This record gives sequence, structure tokens and C-alpha cells, in this order.
Amino acid sequence: MNQSTEDACVHSPNSSLNERVRGLTPSATIAIQERCRLIKLEGREVFRLGLGQSPFPVPDCVVEQLKRNAFQKDYLPVKGLPELREAVAAHHRDTFGIDCSAENVLVGPGSKELMFLLQLVYDGDILIPTPSWVSYAPQARIIGRSVFPLTTLRENEWRLTPDQLETVCKVDPARPRLLILNYPSNPTGRTYRREELEGIAAAAAGENGR
Repeated sequence: MNQSTEDACVHSPNSSLNERVRGLTPSATIAIQERCRLIKLEGREVFRLGLGQSPFPVPDCVVEQLKRNAFQKDYLPVKGLPELREAVAAHHRDTFGIDCSAENVLVGPGSKELMFLLQLVYDGDILIPTPSWVSYAPQARIIGRSVFPLTTLRENEWRLTPDQLETVCKVDPARPRLLILNYPSNPTGRTYRREELEGIAAAAAGENGR
């Protein structure tokens, strides 16, 4: 290696980056959003299909409470406000019949951050039905997880099947795996019937009930 090549390696923008983030590409949705912004600055009309902004307004009661508490500056409990966690647990008990308490609830700044924490805490390969949301696979790779896409098909209405999951789990069945089952699916919008979810759960448990 000559001196110029060595200098190029030393001063490469990626040379100081963790190997797991090198080569990560920008989020497709953010890239589309930025492209739309630049086109609008040129005075051209844009029909944006990239970022799914909610069409619903913020409820007035929420706006009023935010105004009343704008002065609050103290750190909050790491797990979230106890009253909020209890309210979430009560909602799941009353609405879905799920036996849970506030100790089972963790409040976070958004679903992507919480998904990342789950992947960080639990060991195992990441199984992602595709097409999928763009953030899941890059998140897994950042923390060194192996990602296995499970391709869904039109004839199955873009739903994951128990057979697909069983096929993957039969290879080294003792190996832990995490299944990210986005529901309703983004981007297909598909949901699952109760019996379909029960079939997927049975396939995930396998012979050992894991």
C-alpha cells in the first residue's frame, strides 16, 4: 500500500464509524420526503406518497393539557408515568382480557425506539415478514443481529403462514429467534384473523413449547 492509499484510508469518512453502521443507506421514506421538499421549493406541485402523516387532528383535550403542563421541566420516571402505565394496563385488561399490570407496561417515545430496545435486550435472529417497514432490518443489523426475511405471497394475501415459520424454526430449533409481526402490516395493510394468529403462535412455540 502506497502513502496516498494509506492517507485515503485514514481520512475516509467511514474509517471512524462502527462497522455495523457502515454502508447503511438513508431511510427510503425520509429520502422521498426530502426530495418532495426540494421539488416544492422549485414551485412544482407534489403529491406525496412517501410519509404517512396522520390525517386526524390532535384532540382538543390533549392540546389543553399540553398547554397546562408546558412549564414542566423535571425528569420523568424512566418506565413512564405510573398513572399512565396503570391506565394502559387497565385498558388491555378491560378491552382485550389480557392479564397484565403496570409493571408489564413500558412507555417510550415511539414504536421504533421500543422495537430497537426489544431487539437489544432479547437474543436471537430476527425474522421479518416481507414486504416490511423499512426500519426493522437496519435496526437489527446495527446491533449485530442476523436478519431472515420471510417472503409473503399474493396467494396468501401477503400474510405469513405457520408453515413458513415452522420451516425456519426447524433449522437449529434450539436457536432463539424474534419474529416481528407488524400488525396491521405496513406497507400492505393486511391483518390476521384470530385462528391465523393462533397458528403462527403454535408454530413459534414448536414441539418444546418455547
